[in-house]
Amino acid sequence: MRMVTCKDESKELQTILEQNPDLLPGDQIDPDDPCRWMLIKREMPVPDPVTGSDRWSIDFLFLDQNAVPTFVECKRYADTRARREVIGQVLEYVANAQRDWSWGMLHSVAESTAKERNKTLESCVRELQVADFKTTETFFTKAEENLKKAVVRIVFFLEQAPPELKRLVEFLNSQMTASDVLLVEARQYEKDGLKVVAPRLFGFTEQARRTKELPSGARAVRQPVATDWNSFSKNALSKGLSESTLTSIRTLYEACEDLSAEMIWGRGVQTGSFSPKWSALCENAAPFSVYANGRLEMHFSSLKTSDIAQQIANRLSDEMKAVGFKVPANYLDAWYSYEDSEWIPLLDGFIKGVRRVITDALAKVRND
Repeated sequence: MRMVTCKDESKELQTILEQNPDLLPGDQIDPDDPCRWMLIKREMPVPDPVTGSDRWSIDFLFLDQNAVPTFVECKRYADTRARREVIGQVLEYVANAQRDWSWGMLHSVAESTAKERNKTLESCVRELQVADFKTTETFFTKAEENLKKAVVRIVFFLEQAPPELKRLVEFLNSQMTASDVLLVEARQYEKDGLKVVAPRLFGFTEQARRTKELPSGARAVRQPVATDWNSFSKNALSKGLSESTLTSIRTLYEACEDLSAEMIWGRGVQTGSFSPKWSALCENAAPFSVYANGRLEMHFSSLKTSDIAQQIANRLSDEMKAVGFKVPANYLDAWYSYEDSEWIPLLDGFIKGVRRVITDALAKVRND
């Protein structure tokens, strides 16, 4: 396929991103808890610091499942502003938004966007799979709190990034502890009328990741509530999960251990979780997670990194349907979940399906 360049920023960058927000590669931003996106508004107004009237607009404002405001600015490679100038421009937008935006305003704008898409705001928030979702008001209050503490994410979305902008982004991200400054290079390729967009993240060097882990200002390190089975079970019981449900979850946990899974503990500070991962099969993703509130969450949309990973997604979805799970038609493009009352009665069949799929996949990898 030949690489193509954009001529119309609005149509060829902004519209593509609006229709495909996962071009912001959430799994590259946070491999342990891949970002999921809710669009708050395209062309989000930003107020003038003097008059208070809307003077500018950021191309996109998203929230992720942790209510972190994510500012996205798109630029064509041929646009000379896609260099140092865009850094100062977006930082100014964020500074003014931090001062003037409230949770109520964000809530109202997001509600209007949801209605335009024939959805309710509550359904949009639920699609994010927020760990401790209670009401849309509490979720947007958290978004305002993050904004005021500068716990935000700035993303430059370009078809091709100039080297000087990449270096600036990496430098800023390594120095900022509360905020993330990232760049997504979304190169576009075309052949016979088919266009492919390949996103790649810049900005998160290992040095930058270590910087984000240091206690500083708004982003002080908060210890996850569950780091092993004992702390997970205590967290589950504190949330009112029954002993019998916890015993069932323990059965699944031990079955994954028997399959030599690497257990990844979630970073939630209120609701613990674990995710069994088989690095030989899908290096940066786990097929599912189990939360201390009893929810089972499927991650098939993240299993697109290799043929073997996608085969696991396809086979496991078939196994789940065979024992009675309701699997959505778009299972390869969505994160979805089951409450404990839905999946615990199907546990035996689920475990057998996981065992068959993982055992066969590991054997295939060894033979290859």
